[in-house]
Formats: sequence, structure tokens, C-alpha cells
Amino acid sequence: MMELSLIHALPEGPWLTLDLKAVQAQWETLAAQPAALAADKAGQWLEQWRRSALAPAERLQLLQALRAPLAALAARLERAAARQDPSCTPEARAALQSARQLLRQWHEQCKLLAQAFSTQEAGRFSSSRPRLEALQLALASGYDLLALHARGYAPPHKGFWRDCHRLYAYALAQGWEGRQASGGAPPPGLSYRRIMLLGLTASNRLEAAKIALLLQWLEQHAGLLRVEQLDQPLGDDGALAFRADADRPARFCAELDLDGDGVWWRLDAGRLLQRLDELGRQRQRQGLDDGHEAWLLARLRQEWGAPPRRRHVRLRRLSVETVELVSLLPRCWRLAAGEPADGELEPCRLQISNLSASGLLLQGESLRQPLRAGEVVMLRRRGFGWQLGLVRWVSFGGEDMQTECGIEFIGKRPQAVEVAAVTSHAAGGFEPALRMQAERHFRHSGILVLPGRLYQAMRPFHLRGADGECRVRALRLLQQTAHYQFVEIKVDELLPADAQA
Repeated sequence: MMELSLIHALPEGPWLTLDLKAVQAQWETLAAQPAALAADKAGQWLEQWRRSALAPAERLQLLQALRAPLAALAARLERAAARQDPSCTPEARAALQSARQLLRQWHEQCKLLAQAFSTQEAGRFSSSRPRLEALQLALASGYDLLALHARGYAPPHKGFWRDCHRLYAYALAQGWEGRQASGGAPPPGLSYRRIMLLGLTASNRLEAAKIALLLQWLEQHAGLLRVEQLDQPLGDDGALAFRADADRPARFCAELDLDGDGVWWRLDAGRLLQRLDELGRQRQRQGLDDGHEAWLLARLRQEWGAPPRRRHVRLRRLSVETVELVSLLPRCWRLAAGEPADGELEPCRLQISNLSASGLLLQGESLRQPLRAGEVVMLRRRGFGWQLGLVRWVSFGGEDMQTECGIEFIGKRPQAVEVAAVTSHAAGGFEPALRMQAERHFRHSGILVLPGRLYQAMRPFHLRGADGECRVRALRLLQQTAHYQFVEIKVDELLPADAQA
């Protein structure tokens, strides 16, 4: 019998009869109801069915039949949340939390069923197919739940990783790792590989479009990952490993405490990295180097290929210190331009959890200031001036879904400017941008934060600000997010006052 971290237990017989057609008809009535109300009813029905004394075979049919409608309802809730920003909108957080609770209920019941089947002895003439399908469904539901958490920027619940490790170990012991049954779920080994790769990836650092590409890529190529039990001590800091009884995904050995007893497993991503390189070369031949996919492939190559290196020591804040924050480029531009504060420019106050030379970790409620991976922010600590930052990652974890985010410092004393790209076509209008001047060579170089994708190597721009107008040239692209570009510039010439129009 598998030992899983489950709160409930399935009732024993005598078994009741399940009318699956009636259940499906009952579920169809939810399509016409608001997503929040439908989620409440669906959660009540799931709990009711868990308490019902259903035969394992009938419970398996029920859980298999619920996979598609549950996914559709969770998608409705995600779309409702996407209309607003979860970091500052309680309604969006409530919709995401409802979607998580639904898929977690379903995942827990799939694990309960897989555990119940694991206690049954396989007779000489009995079929192992129901046990296999239950195990497939348990791991497939785990991947669906983890993918939802990735899209909603939240870590999974306690016990998730340990249970996935044990489900996979059971599948391996039964010889079912790559076996496909007719239940519609992927083989256990494939679902587990998708789960492990998603656990290796810092999805809370990705914008929504890149997360969608990541999940699509995992579903296509996760089968290339090798999982093997170790028969000798770990000796390679660059190897990916995990312990079977640990409630965490695989990590590089350089980040792990390798002391103590336990069964160790290793992930070999060699074939995956080769595939990443092949796709990268293919995109270069096709001239497709500037899209989200090229950036994502390079990011995965870095995350799956070598342990991360921390640039600066992080200092834990023992005393309570808060920071004022304003997000979104138009608002940051107005703040840098010195416009009087209104509702949008009223900063939120977040607590500093830790601090380093390159950034800080913030926690709290961001109220009217949206936070998302790749977003530009202005922040100010007590006793300091406003400086520009970039949201590196966000997380909405726990029952209250409190906002937590990592901010990277970009530059001090941001200036509100307007830029227009110089092209062979008719001159376009000026757009708002932010400029950080170089500390010592004030008028000879700096950084521009531009909306969209205006960068081209050595491209000239007209730039105007409070100190006049000049022509600048883009030297190199420093960073790029889904919404902004950070470009190093050099001043070509200062335009006289009579030439500024």
C-alpha cells in the first residue's frame, strides 16, 4: 500500500450505485451559471461523491468523466481572474483560489483511489488495468494542478511533491512507467516527467505568454527526461537529484544537503538540453530569434543546465521596514515627471522581507498597484529617493494568497522623457519612456526603458526631456520583457533650441 499525505479516507461498502449519465447531466447545468457559483456547487458535489460508498471501478469512471468538465470550469475561473490583476484585486484572487481548490479536491480523490487500488492483491485472473488507470489519473491530475499553480504564480500545497515521488515509485515497481491504458490519461512516467520539469522551472518569473509556451513545450518533449535511482553516492554538484521522501522537486546537488539516509534519484536532462540546442539552431536558420520562444528556450537551457549563481548576499530584515511602490510605465513616467499625486499615483506600501545589493523581496497587499513578472516599478525606501525597479517574479501562495515579489534594481533618479524612432518612413509620434543617466558621464550614455519592441542595433532616436532634446543611438539591448525593452544608449548630438520641434 502506498503511503500518501491524505487527510480523508474512502468509505467502505456496501457499495451504492452511481448513475454516471445523471452526474454528467447535473454537471452540464453549471455551464449556464456564473463561474464563482458553479465552482461552489462543483466543490460541494465533489465532497458529496467522496463521502459516497462507491465501488472502486465506479469511482474510477466518475473521476475520469470529471476531468474535462473540471478543466473547463477551472479555465473559466482563470479567464475571470485574468480580466483583473490578482496582485491588487481580491476578486481575481478569489477566482484563482476557487480554481485551485477544485483541482486539488479532484487530485486528492484521484490519489485516494490510487491508494485504495494499491491495497488490492492482483489475482491470477484479475486485470491490472483499473489499478493502472487510477495511477495514471493520480499523476495526470497532479500535473493539471501544478500547471494551474504555475499559471497562477503559486507554489503547490504541502505534501504534493512527496506524493508524486511515491506514486511514480509505485508505477516503476509495477512496471507501468511507460504503459498506456485506455482511460485517456498519459502514461504515469510521462506525467511524472512533466511534473518534475515544471518543478525545475521558475515559472513565477515568466509572463503569461511564456508560461503557455512552457507548458506546450513540456507536453511535447518531457519524455526525453531520464529518471534513475542512484546506486552510488552523489558526486557531481551539477547533477539534478532529489530524495524520495522529501517534499520538494529535484534540485542541483550544489543546492542540496546530501547528508542523511534516504533513497536518492537523479534526473538526466542531457537529451532535453540537446533538443533545446537543436531548436535554437533551427530558429536561427529560420531567422526567428526575436520571439518569446527563443527567449524561453535560452532560459530553459540555463535553468536545466547549470546551478544558479547568486550575485549578492541577501540580508534578512529583522526589523519591520516598508517601501513605497508605484507600478506600470505610464504611472512611473508621470511620477518621474513630477505630476501631482492622484489615485493611480498613490503608492502602496509593502514590507521588505530581505535585501541585497541588486534587489529586494517584498510582501503584503499591493492594492491599486498591479504587479506581474516583467513589470516596471518605481520604489522608495525611507530616507532614499525614487529608483526604478523590475519585477522579477511574483507569487500568490497560501490560503490568503498574499502577494510576494522579487524586485531587481535598475537605476536611480529616473527621468521622464519622450522618444521617437528615426526611420525612413514618416516620422512617428513621441512616446513616453524613462531614462537613467550614467552616474559620472551624465550626458554621454545611459539607459532607456521603452514600451514595446523598438530596439534595433545602432538605431537613432530623437529624445526630449526637461533638459532639452538630443539625438541618441541604441548601442545594445540589455533586457527585454513581454512589455518593455531596456536599451543602452549613447548621445550622438545635442539639438539646438531652434531645431527642437
